[in-house]
Amino acid sequence: MKVLLPQAIPLAILHLIFKKSGKTQMFRLALSNLTHRKMRSAISVMALSVGICLFVILWGLVNGVLNEFTERIRGIGADITVIRTGSNPLLFGSGVLPYKLGESLRQVPGVRTASPVLIWKTSIGKAPYNIFGIEPEEFKDLGGELIFLAGRSIEAPDEIFIDSRIAQLEGLSVGDTLHILGEKFKIVGIVRPGVGTRVFLHYDKLSEITGQKDRVSLFFVSAESPERVSEVASQIADKFKGVETQFMSNIASSMGSYLKALNQFIRAINYTALVISALVILLSMYTTVVERTREIGILKSLGASKGYILSTIMTEAFLLSLLGSICGIGLALASRAAIEWNFKLLTVDISVELAINSILLGFVVGGLGALYPALWAARQDPIKALVYE
Repeated sequence: MKVLLPQAIPLAILHLIFKKSGKTQMFRLALSNLTHRKMRSAISVMALSVGICLFVILWGLVNGVLNEFTERIRGIGADITVIRTGSNPLLFGSGVLPYKLGESLRQVPGVRTASPVLIWKTSIGKAPYNIFGIEPEEFKDLGGELIFLAGRSIEAPDEIFIDSRIAQLEGLSVGDTLHILGEKFKIVGIVRPGVGTRVFLHYDKLSEITGQKDRVSLFFVSAESPERVSEVASQIADKFKGVETQFMSNIASSMGSYLKALNQFIRAINYTALVISALVILLSMYTTVVERTREIGILKSLGASKGYILSTIMTEAFLLSLLGSICGIGLALASRAAIEWNFKLLTVDISVELAINSILLGFVVGGLGALYPALWAARQDPIKALVYE
């Protein structure tokens, strides 16, 4: 009596496959199983790809924010920030330190420059921005990367300069007029991105229109040499009450701790998406195994071991995982392009390391989803499996 398999493979052909079984034949059998139910396989691949895409995009956004913040901090050129004790260095707010503290800071041995900065928030178009109110010469003396792509620095109180990303986003150029904080300012310069913030006013003007006269948010301090940075920071902390110092090199790591709650939220979203992906793969593989119960019984009656059955099912799952991971990375790259197109100031940093980790994670998710169906298939009794309807 001739036994027909779900894939209409004659018993003689299956016998030949099993006799010549090896890694290549196992791979071909798994691939054949995938193509037998194309829609089901496509749904499993899609479910995993969405989970991988979400994982990559969310972590790419976090990495982009951290990297851009680090670049901005380094671009300022300072060695130390002086802030009020207990204040959040990432949410400076209004003026909390006296402007005259700058003169005392400049008298500390080893200090080369102390630049006062008043930080305020405003909106340009529909987007919110931080403004730096600076003393132009002192800010320049910090030794940062304030490079003008067009125009010059501010000289008069009604002048302003911005970075090239906001200029491109808002369609602004040197000579244009910008209305912010109820005042009209002339754009006199456009700088390369990556120096603290995107909008710069003269300190005197910003402090006047915000009612923060003789108050600053912080001081950026540069030491006379790298060897004296620690010494300068210690002297400032000891000499002045109510203030604390932070090394600029440590601010990025501080931001990571402030983003801890956000990281936990992102992890929760990612893990939820990946668990759903694993459940979809589990359901798909379990249904596949049930449909192929008779086929499994024939393989076992021909001498296939539990390991062979288990390996075949897991190979099929890993093929699904590979396809899902690749599609997920492709979907993430397309999503990154869409995000950066619609939100010009956002950066989604998708590194090679993140992509590789995502693919490995896809294999883990696929393997966990297929493990139970594979074990169930391997434990099938060949006699019961042959008579299964």
